Amino acid sequence: MALTDTHHQSIHTDQAALVEYSSEGCLPFFAVPPLAVVMIGLLMALLLSRIDTTTSFASDTYDQNSFIAPYEDYTITQGLHGYSYGHMAIDISAGKGEVIRSPISGTVSNKYTDAWGNPTLVIENSKYQVMLLHGVYSVSKGDSLIIGQVIGKESNLGLTTDLQGRSCQGRDCGYHTHLNVFDKYLGTNVNPLDIINQ
Repeated sequence: MALTDTHHQSIHTDQAALVEYSSEGCLPFFAVPPLAVVMIGLLMALLLSRIDTTTSFASDTYDQNSFIAPYEDYTITQGLHGYSYGHMAIDISAGKGEVIRSPISGTVSNKYTDAWGNPTLVIENSKYQVMLLHGVYSVSKGDSLIIGQVIGKESNLGLTTDLQGRSCQGRDCGYHTHLNVFDKYLGTNVNPLDIINQ
């Protein structure tokens, strides 16, 4: 019984100390439940990490000078060509049906089939106008794109040929993307290989 009385007396003393601290407008650190401290710390860390991630992502995503290849792994199947029709293009291939990524962040300014039957996709931002041919494109005119976003699949539609120069129309050959890049700052077409992953 004496132990119980001593125990109660100790509790009353601790409570009196807390009342004294609280009346001065400040509780001692040990009076705040430890779980609440941990939760507040986790919440602050989460908020700070989200702000940093968002800021970093936004600056990477909307850098108008960034340019990547339309494929992660690819082969150059034809070097610079197309001068006779106003291009300085390359032909680039990853294989039949491989996904094509947007080389830039921008807007789809045009999507059409040209006079030679080539499916044509044009993507623009303030620096570049990128033209891609021959693919099966899954985006539409007016769509806003983020660099690296999937825009379609590699195909051989339109005017494509095999290594002997024979038409691939209706045949299983000639899969590639014809890639032409116009630099608006310079006012001219540029070699895509000079700016890929710059």
